[in-house]
Amino acid sequence: MPSSRFYIAVLVAVVAAFFVVPVAQAAANTVKVTVAGTGEGKVQNVAAISSVTPKEIDCPGVCEGSFSTESVALISFAKAGSEFTGWTITKGSVAEPPLCEGGELEKEYAKEFGNEFFGKPGDGMCMVEPSAGVAAVTATFTAVPSGPKLTIAKTGEGTVTSNPKGIECTGAKTGAECEASFKEGETVELTASPAAGYAFSAWGGCLTHEGLKCTVLMDKAKTVKVTFVATPSLTVEKAGSGYGKVAATGISCDESCSKESSAVKTGTSVTVKTTPAKGNEAAVIEGGTGSASACSGSTCTFTIGANSSLKVKFSPIPSKTLTVKLTGPGAYKGKVSGKGTTVKGLVSTAILCGTGCTTETESFFATGTTELVASTVTGYKFAGWTVTGGTAGSCTGTTSPCSLATDANKTVEAEFK
Repeated sequence: MPSSRFYIAVLVAVVAAFFVVPVAQAAANTVKVTVAGTGEGKVQNVAAISSVTPKEIDCPGVCEGSFSTESVALISFAKAGSEFTGWTITKGSVAEPPLCEGGELEKEYAKEFGNEFFGKPGDGMCMVEPSAGVAAVTATFTAVPSGPKLTIAKTGEGTVTSNPKGIECTGAKTGAECEASFKEGETVELTASPAAGYAFSAWGGCLTHEGLKCTVLMDKAKTVKVTFVATPSLTVEKAGSGYGKVAATGISCDESCSKESSAVKTGTSVTVKTTPAKGNEAAVIEGGTGSASACSGSTCTFTIGANSSLKVKFSPIPSKTLTVKLTGPGAYKGKVSGKGTTVKGLVSTAILCGTGCTTETESFFATGTTELVASTVTGYKFAGWTVTGGTAGSCTGTTSPCSLATDANKTVEAEFK
């Protein structure tokens, strides 16, 4: 089925064509319009609205116009306190496109061509073809029951609609732009829908409310407050060659995650927490923007009020090698064992050289410490340590066990006699 825009385009072309036909080429047709019902409104022909020709029909009561075209497009306008409720054709017929049926398509045509009347846009359009030179059309307007007025006072951007219909408050509209009258004693249900980039925050003035719904008892004029708050984005991106986790409001970026974003309500206190994976140094927060521009260190707390981002750098803890050598005539009867945290994650027996072993090398985290123990069998003795490549710690003389920092690549010789 062709779109409504297609029909509107066709209608524009048809209406334009009506007014380039010389009067002498077609017999005059008479269109009689009657405005009826309990409400107030008026009817105009489209030509008058588009200022192509004078207002042949400008009808708040009973009137008629003479046209040289085969069809005439009419549009209705309801006065405040009234609503347009339909067309009745008592003579003539409906022209193409299919109008005069009171549907949504008809309203689209009316909005396309409508101007302002009593502050309200066009309600409906009807295109009629006279029969035997005459068309008779009645436009009915119905009075909207008067009663207490409900006003929506809105902060932020979003839509509030009512059931029964009457309130349709969109975008940033508020106050007098968002009000309607309802029957006295009627219960009205309001529904809030935040606009893109906003979140619903709170109702005020409701009889009851739950989530996005609010009920109001119209026993008198009421004002309902609704607050939508902006939801700036928070983006966390990882940097560096290490691994770790980052958590913040709406964000849970584990070791496999490289970047994550979340929408956060303005005014929310955000705490960014970092947890380095095993074998990684404490994270460093850098490159903050927006509300996170002052973030540094490994954790950060700020109140978000604008789009914000930050980078969290994880780096592996540097590693150093420790080489143990058994020397001396009793080396084949000696043994050196060591405890410490290696880059492989081992804590105990990180070093174990003996029974045929004379040299062993292991990698340790540069921030760690290794404990070494020298032992031998009866008839042999441990003669002492020799450390090269850095500080010896307590590994001097024949101290056993001894403690050695793994802050540099080191070689430890254990002499046995």
